[in-house]
This record gives sequence, structure tokens and C-alpha cells, in this order.
Amino acid sequence: MKGEVRAYSKFGTGTTFVVCIPTTSVPLPLAQRIHPESMINYLKQRHLRVLMADDSPFNVILICDYLSKFKASIASVAYNGHDAWSKYLEFAMNNQLDIVTLDIDMPIMDGRTVCDKIREYEKEKKLKPVVIILISGNYDKDQVDEYLNPEKGHRADYFLRKPVSFLDFTRTTYDLITQ
Repeated sequence: MKGEVRAYSKFGTGTTFVVCIPTTSVPLPLAQRIHPESMINYLKQRHLRVLMADDSPFNVILICDYLSKFKASIASVAYNGHDAWSKYLEFAMNNQLDIVTLDIDMPIMDGRTVCDKIREYEKEKKLKPVVIILISGNYDKDQVDEYLNPEKGHRADYFLRKPVSFLDFTRTTYDLITQ
């Protein structure tokens, strides 16, 4: 690997090994190179419209608080998947949404089903795809990869694991809006 190994030893004290392997640096995603305040200011200027779906009132309040910090407007809130789908339809034809956040586990219709229905509708009506962020505390990224994989139909744009921090939510929103 064209590196080197060094050993430093002191009798009765111990040994230290240093392994040096040359690598190339990998650039950080855009949002990790930009100061959070700059991201917030940019998002404030976008006047984002968001449909939020989560069956937990606490999570709705939390995400609403995050969105208010960058002056996004909450187009609507749904507490189950069926209502999320209905509310999406109210706003979709006039391109009145920028982001849809979907809890995966919701009553009546889960977030993955809502996600699939949104993408099918966008294709059918030739609409600009809305940004979809799946959110859950019961799944990890590997379990929702099929919904993030463009080769499998590009359903959702991102997955956030609960509890969602403000910084993670801001970086994710910034990255998705600036793509």
C-alpha cells in the first residue's frame, strides 16, 4: 500500500505502533462545507412550502419548529398516510410544494406507500418531482435504501433517523434544495 509502519518501544513501559497509509481526500458533501448559518439564510430566501406527515404530535411540533427557523411555510400537516396523500393531491397540480416529510410508520397508509403514490402521480401527470424525506425511529438507512436508490425507481430523496437534530435536518434540506 506504499505506506510505512513505525514501532517505538520502551522496555517495561510498552510499545507504540504508527501505521501511515497514503490516501486521497474525499470532498465533504456541500452542506458539510458550508456554515449552518449560511444554509439557514439561503433556505429563508427560498420560501419553501412543506407538507409534513407524522402520527406523533411531538414530532410534528419539532419539525415545524425546525422549519420555522428558516421561514418555511407549512402547507399542511397530516397525521396518517391517507391524509398525507389527500393533502398532497390538493397542492400537487399547482406545484405548490417543495418538500414532503413522511414518517414511515403511520396509520391507515404508511409513508412508503404514500411515497410510491406520489412518484406514480408525478410520472402520470408529468410533474416536477417534489423532494421527499422519509423519517423514522424504527428503521435504519439500510432498511430504507430501496426507497433511496434511483435504480429502483427513485422514490424518496433522503432518510433521516429519529430523533432528528436541527443541524441534520437543515443540512439535508439544504443539500436537497440546492441539487
